[in-house]
Amino acid sequence: MGAILAVDYGTKRIGLAISDPGKVFAFPCAAIENKGFAYILSQINGLILEKEVELILVGMPYNMNKKMSDEKKNEMEINIENFINKLQKSISVPIKVVDERLSSFAAEEKLKEAGISAKKSRKYVDSEAARLLLEEFLPNT
Repeated sequence: MGAILAVDYGTKRIGLAISDPGKVFAFPCAAIENKGFAYILSQINGLILEKEVELILVGMPYNMNKKMSDEKKNEMEINIENFINKLQKSISVPIKVVDERLSSFAAEEKLKEAGISAKKSRKYVDSEAARLLLEEFLPNT
Protein backbone atom coordinates (compact mmCIF):
# COMPACT_ATOMS: atom_id res chain seq x y z
CA MET A 1 0.00 0.00 0.00
CA GLY A 2 1.50 3.31 -1.07
CA ALA A 3 0.95 6.96 -0.35
CA ILE A 4 -0.69 9.77 -2.30
CA LEU A 5 1.30 12.93 -3.05
CA ALA A 6 -0.54 16.23 -3.56
CA VAL A 7 1.08 19.06 -5.50
CA ASP A 8 0.04 22.72 -5.39
CA TYR A 9 2.01 24.21 -8.30
CA GLY A 10 3.15 27.80 -8.07
CA THR A 11 5.54 29.94 -10.05
CA LYS A 12 7.65 30.63 -6.93
CA ARG A 13 7.02 27.60 -4.72
CA ILE A 14 5.54 24.13 -5.08
CA GLY A 15 3.46 23.02 -2.12
CA LEU A 16 3.57 19.32 -1.32
CA ALA A 17 1.60 17.06 0.99
CA ILE A 18 1.72 13.30 1.51
CA SER A 19 -0.75 10.78 2.86
CA ASP A 20 0.03 7.93 5.18
CA PRO A 21 0.16 4.49 3.49
CA GLY A 22 -3.36 3.75 4.71
CA LYS A 23 -4.62 6.90 2.97
CA VAL A 24 -6.32 8.27 6.07
CA PHE A 25 -4.19 11.29 7.04
CA ALA A 26 -2.66 14.16 5.04
CA PHE A 27 0.63 15.72 6.13
CA PRO A 28 2.24 18.85 4.66
CA CYS A 29 5.80 18.49 3.37
CA ALA A 30 8.27 21.34 3.07
CA ALA A 31 7.50 23.45 0.01
CA ILE A 32 10.14 23.44 -2.68
CA GLU A 33 11.34 26.43 -4.65
CA ASN A 34 10.35 26.45 -8.29
CA LYS A 35 13.87 26.29 -9.73
CA GLY A 36 12.77 24.70 -12.99
CA PHE A 37 11.30 21.39 -13.98
CA ALA A 38 14.46 19.30 -13.55
CA TYR A 39 14.79 20.41 -9.91
CA ILE A 40 11.09 19.88 -9.19
CA LEU A 41 11.20 16.43 -10.80
CA SER A 42 14.20 15.39 -8.70
CA GLN A 43 12.39 16.43 -5.51
CA ILE A 44 9.18 14.64 -6.51
CA ASN A 45 11.10 11.52 -7.56
CA GLY A 46 12.76 11.48 -4.14
CA LEU A 47 9.35 11.51 -2.44
CA ILE A 48 8.00 8.86 -4.82
CA LEU A 49 10.80 6.50 -3.83
CA GLU A 50 10.91 7.37 -0.13
CA LYS A 51 7.15 7.27 0.48
CA GLU A 52 6.22 4.66 -2.15
CA VAL A 53 3.83 7.08 -3.86
CA GLU A 54 1.20 5.36 -6.00
CA LEU A 55 -0.81 8.43 -7.07
CA ILE A 56 -0.05 12.13 -7.55
CA LEU A 57 -2.74 14.79 -7.28
CA VAL A 58 -2.08 18.10 -9.00
CA GLY A 59 -4.32 21.07 -8.25
CA MET A 60 -5.87 22.96 -11.17
CA PRO A 61 -7.51 26.38 -10.72
CA TYR A 62 -10.99 25.77 -12.11
CA ASN A 63 -13.55 28.56 -12.24
CA MET A 64 -16.62 28.53 -10.02
CA ASN A 65 -18.41 26.17 -12.49
CA LYS A 66 -15.70 23.52 -11.90
CA LYS A 67 -14.42 24.02 -15.44
CA MET A 68 -11.39 25.76 -16.74
CA SER A 69 -12.19 29.19 -18.13
CA ASP A 70 -14.02 29.10 -21.45
CA GLU A 71 -12.20 32.25 -22.35
CA LYS A 72 -8.51 32.40 -23.05
CA LYS A 73 -6.58 30.36 -20.50
CA ASN A 74 -4.65 32.42 -18.02
CA GLU A 75 -0.92 32.07 -17.56
CA MET A 76 -1.23 29.92 -14.43
CA GLU A 77 -3.53 27.42 -16.15
CA ILE A 78 -1.04 27.13 -19.01
CA ASN A 79 1.88 26.73 -16.57
CA ILE A 80 0.08 23.97 -14.66
CA GLU A 81 -0.94 22.14 -17.85
CA ASN A 82 2.68 22.27 -19.09
CA PHE A 83 3.91 21.02 -15.70
CA ILE A 84 1.43 18.11 -15.73
CA ASN A 85 2.34 17.15 -19.31
CA LYS A 86 6.07 17.12 -18.50
CA LEU A 87 5.46 15.21 -15.27
CA GLN A 88 3.35 12.55 -17.05
CA LYS A 89 6.18 11.99 -19.55
CA SER A 90 8.83 11.77 -16.79
CA ILE A 91 7.32 9.41 -14.20
CA SER A 92 5.32 6.20 -14.20
CA VAL A 93 3.07 7.13 -11.25
CA PRO A 94 -0.51 7.99 -12.29
CA ILE A 95 -1.50 11.67 -12.04
CA LYS A 96 -4.98 12.93 -11.23
CA VAL A 97 -5.95 16.57 -11.70
CA VAL A 98 -8.14 17.93 -8.89
CA ASP A 99 -9.97 21.18 -8.27
CA GLU A 100 -7.84 23.60 -6.27
CA ARG A 101 -10.29 26.46 -6.36
CA LEU A 102 -9.79 28.63 -3.27
CA SER A 103 -7.29 26.19 -1.70
CA SER A 104 -4.67 28.89 -1.09
CA PHE A 105 -7.30 31.15 0.46
CA ALA A 106 -8.48 28.30 2.72
CA ALA A 107 -4.86 27.53 3.66
CA GLU A 108 -4.22 31.16 4.61
CA GLU A 109 -7.36 31.14 6.76
CA LYS A 110 -6.31 27.90 8.53
CA LEU A 111 -2.86 29.31 9.26
CA LYS A 112 -4.38 32.55 10.54
CA GLU A 113 -6.67 30.55 12.84
CA ALA A 114 -3.58 28.73 14.12
CA GLY A 115 -2.08 32.09 15.10
CA ILE A 116 0.59 32.19 12.41
CA SER A 117 1.22 35.71 11.12
CA ALA A 118 0.73 36.53 7.44
CA LYS A 119 4.48 37.10 7.06
CA LYS A 120 5.43 33.74 8.59
CA SER A 121 2.62 31.88 6.83
CA ARG A 122 4.10 32.61 3.37
CA LYS A 123 6.50 29.68 3.68
CA TYR A 124 3.73 27.30 4.83
CA VAL A 125 0.72 28.32 2.73
CA ASP A 126 1.64 26.33 -0.40
CA SER A 127 2.08 23.04 1.44
CA GLU A 128 -0.99 23.71 3.56
CA ALA A 129 -2.97 24.22 0.34
CA ALA A 130 -1.63 20.88 -0.94
CA ARG A 131 -2.56 19.24 2.38
CA LEU A 132 -6.11 20.58 2.09
CA LEU A 133 -6.39 19.22 -1.48
CA LEU A 134 -5.23 15.84 -0.27
CA GLU A 135 -7.42 15.89 2.82
CA GLU A 136 -10.48 16.55 0.65
CA PHE A 137 -9.53 13.74 -1.74
CA LEU A 138 -8.76 11.01 0.82
CA PRO A 139 -12.32 10.11 1.87
CA ASN A 140 -13.03 9.35 -1.80
CA THR A 141 -10.26 6.73 -2.12
